[in-house]
Amino acid sequence: MFNISKPLMTTALIAAISLAGATISNAAEGAKKPKDPKVAFEKLDTDKNGSISKEEFSAKAKDAAKADKAFDKKDTNKDGSLSLEEFSVAPAKKDNKDKKPKKDGKPAKPKKDKAAPAAE
Repeated sequence: MFNISKPLMTTALIAAISLAGATISNAAEGAKKPKDPKVAFEKLDTDKNGSISKEEFSAKAKDAAKADKAFDKKDTNKDGSLSLEEFSVAPAKKDNKDKKPKKDGKPAKPKKDKAAPAAE
């Protein structure tokens, strides 16, 4: 086996732990961060007129039909363009009422709220 002194072994162990901690920290930082809606808005507003047209909104979309549907939901005043305020509003969460019934004809069960504490 190797003949390594205790101080050298301790130093190597500390270095290994530090490296592992830095790797975990960097991985956490690499997780998706919420994007600034103003930055995204400015990128989509290619003609720089202060609003996003449907064409600008769906120009880089993978699914044009979904993009058009999303645009129509966000365009609350139905003027055919999105203001920064309209663009910045987060999409509403889907409600179970919109779900189709199961094959057995029974309505879908509502999802449990994970954040709510269990009743005792």
